[in-house]
Amino acid sequence: MASIGLLCGEELDRQRLVLLAGEAGHMVLPAGRIPEAVEILREHRPKAVMVVDGPGQDAAAAVREILRVAPLVAIVVVQKRRDANRAVFLMRQGAAEVLAAPWSRENLEACLAKTMRYQGTAFAVVYAPPRRSVHYFVLAVLAFFGAALGTAVWQRQQRLRQEALERVYHWDMPYKYPAGLAFDGKSLWAADWFSQSLYEHSPDDLSIKRIIHFTAQMPVSVAFAMDAVWSVSAGGAIVRHMRDATLTAVEKYQDAAAQTAGIAYDGLYLWTSDPARRLIYKRLTDAGLTVLAAYRYPGGEPMALAFDGKTLWSLDSANRELVRHNLERPDEATGRVSLPEYRGGEFKPMGLAWDGTRFWTIAERVPKGSGPARLFKHADLSAMVMRR
Repeated sequence: MASIGLLCGEELDRQRLVLLAGEAGHMVLPAGRIPEAVEILREHRPKAVMVVDGPGQDAAAAVREILRVAPLVAIVVVQKRRDANRAVFLMRQGAAEVLAAPWSRENLEACLAKTMRYQGTAFAVVYAPPRRSVHYFVLAVLAFFGAALGTAVWQRQQRLRQEALERVYHWDMPYKYPAGLAFDGKSLWAADWFSQSLYEHSPDDLSIKRIIHFTAQMPVSVAFAMDAVWSVSAGGAIVRHMRDATLTAVEKYQDAAAQTAGIAYDGLYLWTSDPARRLIYKRLTDAGLTVLAAYRYPGGEPMALAFDGKTLWSLDSANRELVRHNLERPDEATGRVSLPEYRGGEFKPMGLAWDGTRFWTIAERVPKGSGPARLFKHADLSAMVMRR
């Protein structure tokens, strides 16, 4: 029998969950408020905690407080009303599982069994038996050679890392006015506003696989989703396309923030950037691309955006660097990476793409139109120097 904590503000719901969990073979330690739940955590150390989410009780705040006190405890959020978007948000806050309404003994039992398979590591102190002096001598010799080997390996890794940073991979492209860059899982896509075209490139040799010309649009940025392609037009509109051979336009949205330059999709929300106002917008993919929030950009000029599967990145064209953002509050920069490829000032970075391992940027020559665009493949992210 496992002990389970329960945080629920309403007495009837609390009694019902105690009964369901008890039928599943668990001992429930109920609490009506967060301080009571924290006290139960400290005194009884339950294997998991259930938190009810509904009107009058914000489970997100409770999850944060519980994880602050017990970072390794497994938390199951029990929703009074089924809400998929809310469930995703709560799991990002730290919930291990979210159980949607209606509640039943079978669902609760399966959810708790799954959750309690993943818990924090238990530590125990093991005392070594006494050793003779010869053993200490052998250990000292081994430690010396281990330290020497470790130092040599570390120096080699540093040298390889420096060589990777100094090595520059770039290609001159057959167009002059690049505005955006994206990766669809297989190919790189570059937007050229002057020719009103998207160029599909092989990431292996940068050969052109396909050119898609838009007769009624000047594309400045593009982002790929699972079932759609989103592009930004220089005329102040955002267009949703089908993922077919010609990227057929399905719907056109008049953009309320008409200076949009960068666009990215994180699987749930659409993100856009406005370099002129230095803002990042968080949008729903609904009928009006509703702006949920606008965030002040923590840099110079947010020319492009990219999502790496975990967090949001931007290309700061003014400072020639990449900026990693707090996905919950993009006005907070959690890291910055300088781009030494742009130190000479001959090129201005315009587009950004992430291929799963490394970043790519595309740039226009300075002054604009004086030469071919240049595509840069940057060092592996693990080799790049991150600063706060």
